Amino acid sequence: MKRKVAGSVSGLAAALLLALSGCGQQVAEPPADGRSRTQSQAGPEAAPVVGRTASEQQSKDLTEQVRQAIAHVDAAALSRLASDEAFADRVLQGTDLRGTERREAVEGLSGTLQEIFSGVTEGCRNGGSYSFVRLIEREGEFRPLFRLCLPQLSGINYHELVLVQTTDGTRIADVNVYLSGESVADSLRRLVLPALAASNRGLRATLSAAELQQLEFADDIREIGDLQRRDQPKSAMELFRRLPDVIRKSEPLLRLQVRICRGLGPEELSAALLELVEGCADDPGVGFIEIERLELLGKPAETATAVDRLRDRIGDPYLGLLKVESLLRLDRAEEASEAVAAAKQVSEGDADVALTDLRVRLHRRDFAGVAELLDSLQQSPEGAAGIPEYQEFLQSEAGRAWLQRQVNQSEAR
Repeated sequence: MKRKVAGSVSGLAAALLLALSGCGQQVAEPPADGRSRTQSQAGPEAAPVVGRTASEQQSKDLTEQVRQAIAHVDAAALSRLASDEAFADRVLQGTDLRGTERREAVEGLSGTLQEIFSGVTEGCRNGGSYSFVRLIEREGEFRPLFRLCLPQLSGINYHELVLVQTTDGTRIADVNVYLSGESVADSLRRLVLPALAASNRGLRATLSAAELQQLEFADDIREIGDLQRRDQPKSAMELFRRLPDVIRKSEPLLRLQVRICRGLGPEELSAALLELVEGCADDPGVGFIEIERLELLGKPAETATAVDRLRDRIGDPYLGLLKVESLLRLDRAEEASEAVAAAKQVSEGDADVALTDLRVRLHRRDFAGVAELLDSLQQSPEGAAGIPEYQEFLQSEAGRAWLQRQVNQSEAR
């Protein structure tokens, strides 16, 4: 099963940079609740929102609202649960922007979370899913954790929702995206700070030492990213290595290094993945990086162990699916079946689970079980034909009987 980051903020960042530098029109869509941008702001001066931490019960109530919105594939209802003002506070915290500058910044940031949730609901409409995993208590806050499965078996991610209590009730102020290693607000803050600092000389006095260092090398970092996107990894890495260690070893730059090394070769990629794992041990999603590295090195036993660590850390039995291929390579089919059964309990009807279940049954040559599974699904799951043993199943007695049932059902229609 592939693992990708579900969603990108690069398009939003381009629009935000235009809006914040005063050289472009507003691009983001208006808030999904139908209010205008000015109506959705905290007031004429767009003052910071002082949001209280949501209680455990308030967080549970918000979680249920998200689940209901997803169940009805209602993008508008989900978007209404996000707060533009609270999100802007997190992006702009510590900048001391006031008056017109802050109001323009808030306007530029409006609609960011709504666009993300619109993508989530569109993915669910096309066969993906967004499932509640558990409520996390982190630093005195209660945060719902959701598993995002992309359509067409194309990836898995986790969203940790940061909640605040506002005058409108409990709202989503930010989303911590596990595969990107940071929150949406942190991602956009890094992207917009150079534009804000260029138009506000006093802003630098309010920034952290790390952010000042990032600003100093912002042009170099931008050029490295451009080279990587233009598929020029050698040039990107050459410039990357010139950066000071304190910049290169920050998590966003370590992740950029991984993206560059994907175009250089397995040795460079393995080294970059290891550096990211060692440098970001506290990141809840870093286990995905560790698994990728071990798979790259061809170490199935270590991969299975790493999956167990990630599953226990995130607290989601669904992640056991990530070790099934490694277990089958080790001829530990019984453990693979147990991993599938555990995933089924938390994800009824999931396409990845069905395909993995099929993979395990085929590996065990349980062709009667394969036929039973296919009958329950009423069709072969996408990707089944690519499993080596599938053709062997079709030639078996159970497979021929299943094919005949498909013919009979087709004729009956």
